[in-house]
Amino acid sequence: MHRAVTVSTLLFLTLLISMDLAYAGQDSVGYDENTEIIVSGTVLKTSGCEFRGLRCFVMESNSRAFNVITAPEWFIKRIHMRLAPGMSVRVVGSKFYGTDGGLYLVARSIKSLPTGRNVQFRDSKCRPVWSNRVIKRSSCMKIFFVPGRSM
Repeated sequence: MHRAVTVSTLLFLTLLISMDLAYAGQDSVGYDENTEIIVSGTVLKTSGCEFRGLRCFVMESNSRAFNVITAPEWFIKRIHMRLAPGMSVRVVGSKFYGTDGGLYLVARSIKSLPTGRNVQFRDSKCRPVWSNRVIKRSSCMKIFFVPGRSM
């Protein structure tokens, strides 16, 4: 009887942990290099869009709308990234379909085609650059992002 209780307990815990991991995966925004694409297009909408605490904008490329996921609001302000409707951009990002059926890109980088300014959101290992403690605490990161140059 003791062994049956132990096996039942282990099965229950395994199920509980797998459910917890599946739920945790839904709350994170991962980056999959296997789905990475490069899209050039025009910014349609810059506000009113947020995905799990990250700022988004909507762009159009070849008559397709993409919801582009960028970074937290504080990071966007710190790097002085300003997008405007009608602006031409090139986005390197990981493509996926959201639960709303929309087409999303988790941005690795965004380049403003008129100015040539390129903003990196993911490092070489696809980790968000804003998660680095040095960037959060240091004003020296502005060396990499020139203030005053609008995107």
